[in-house]
Amino acid sequence: QNSSGTANNNNQNSLSTPSTVSVTSSVIIGSQTGSSCSSYTQINDPTRSISTTGLTSSCDNSYIFNSSNGGAWIRFVGSGGTALPTSSPGLNHCGGYLSGWYNNSLPTTTNTVVTGTACFETYSGTCGYAVDISVILCPASTNYYVFFLPPLNVCNARY
Repeated sequence: QNSSGTANNNNQNSLSTPSTVSVTSSVIIGSQTGSSCSSYTQINDPTRSISTTGLTSSCDNSYIFNSSNGGAWIRFVGSGGTALPTSSPGLNHCGGYLSGWYNNSLPTTTNTVVTGTACFETYSGTCGYAVDISVILCPASTNYYVFFLPPLNVCNARY
């Protein structure tokens, strides 16, 4: 104890408290009517990054992908990436087991819709599961891509 009657704590050892990391995702549902460059759903989801592994039960078949009309125009923003990769990232990436990628070159001309295939790597190969999609390069101070993506009928697959 010191002169004030309280104990001195001279313990030089300390415990560290583990910290948790919070991942913040956001979805802004667009009207889906009008121009695809102005009427889209915006997804800001860091878990969609190619470097994200180990997530389960991640399925791109929810209302976000508007199953009532076969799909939705989607703009990806943020640290999860702004476009689908153009080569297979392999199994267990992008926050899902089956990782989606665009099996074509992304368009370089603005305001032109290009159709192609989104592939998902499976044990059968790099394009073991595939769906038809569209993509447009939208003009802005920094051009951006918007994808027409159908809901997926398999779980653990993500764009």
